[in-house]
Amino acid sequence: MGLLDEDALDRISIQRMIFHVVGPADEDFQLMDEIDAAGFESFFLARIRETNVGNRFNFIGEDAGVRPSLRSVSEDSSKFVQRSKELTEVFQSGHKGAPLSSKGAFIVAQLGGLPTPAFALIKFDDQKVLRYQQTTKDGRVRAKVTEVNNTFVEDRKAMQKSALIVLDAKGGDLAVYDRANKRNITEYFKTFLGVKRLWTPSDATDRLIKSLAASAAVYRQSMPEDVKRNWRRNLHEATRSRDAIEPGEDLNVFGAQVFGPFWQDDGFRKDVERELHRNRISGEVIEIDKARVKSPQVRRLRTQENIWVIYPKQLDDAGKAVVNVDRGPDGSATITIRTQGIIDDELSDESIDGRAAPARGRPRQ
Repeated sequence: MGLLDEDALDRISIQRMIFHVVGPADEDFQLMDEIDAAGFESFFLARIRETNVGNRFNFIGEDAGVRPSLRSVSEDSSKFVQRSKELTEVFQSGHKGAPLSSKGAFIVAQLGGLPTPAFALIKFDDQKVLRYQQTTKDGRVRAKVTEVNNTFVEDRKAMQKSALIVLDAKGGDLAVYDRANKRNITEYFKTFLGVKRLWTPSDATDRLIKSLAASAAVYRQSMPEDVKRNWRRNLHEATRSRDAIEPGEDLNVFGAQVFGPFWQDDGFRKDVERELHRNRISGEVIEIDKARVKSPQVRRLRTQENIWVIYPKQLDDAGKAVVNVDRGPDGSATITIRTQGIIDDELSDESIDGRAAPARGRPRQ
C-alpha cells in the first residue's frame, strides 16, 4: 500500500498529460505542448504506482509550492498547459543548480478516478538505450547497433524525482520519491513542492509500534508462544542496530528480526500492512527514534482462569528462579512462585491493573 490503497490505485486514470525538457544547462530547457498517452497509459500508471510507495508529506500553506497551480487546474482544465509550463519553469530554476542534475523530461499528469483532484509530477532522466537489428550477408548473421535518444525507460531508477498529490479542502496529501535522498527529499524539490515531512521520527516510530501491537493482538491465538513472549524485546533489539526501515525487502528483514519465522505467515504480514496503512506510514522510510522504543520492563502472565502474574522482567534476566512456568503438552501450565515473603493477601474491589501499578511504583508506607 502507500498513500492510496489498492482499490484507489485500480481506479485512477490519466486525464491529461504533458512533459517538458529540463536539464542542468539553460539550453536544455524546452517547453512542449500536450501529448496523447493513449496506448501507453499503463506505462505511466505503473510509474505512478511506484511513486505511491513513497514518503508522506503535506503542504506548508495554501499558497506554497505547487498547490495553487494544481488547484487552479482542478477548477479550470483549460489552464492545464499554461500552469504546467509555469511549474516547469520553477522546477528548472532549482534543478539546474542542484548537484548531479541531469537532462530529462518533467511530466505533469492530471489524474481521474478519485473523489478529489489528483496529480502526478515525475522527472525522468534521459537514458542511453541501444537498439540492434539483425542483418544477413553472405549467409552470415550480423547485428547492427544504433543508439536511441530521448527515451522513457520502464525502470524506477529512471525516475529521478516524483510526487503523487491528492488535493483536498485542507490542503492535500503527497507521496514523494527522490532517488537522491530516499529518507527525505532534496531541498530544492521540497521548496518546489512547498511541503514538509508529515511525520517526525518520533511520530513514525510510535505509529510503527502501534501497528505491530495491533496485529500481534489480532494474531495472539495463532502466534507461537516464544514469539508472543518476546516480540517486544526483539523489537527493542532490532531498532538498536538501525536508523531507518525502508519499505519492501528491508521491512521484511526487520519483520523477521522481530517476529522470527512467524513473519512468513501471509495473513499476519497483510494485517501489519493494513495497520501501517491505517496509521498512514505504509510505504514510508520510517526513521527510527530509538528513545521511543523502550526495553520491556515487566513480564505479565494471564491464565484462562483470569489469574494474573505480573513481575519485573529483570528477575528473568538475572536468572533468579522467582517465577517458574512448567508448560504441559495439553496447554496447561504450573506456575511456581518462590518469594522471600508475601506483602499483601486480601480481597479487594480494585482491578488487577489498579493493584499492579502501586505494587511496582508506590513507596511503601
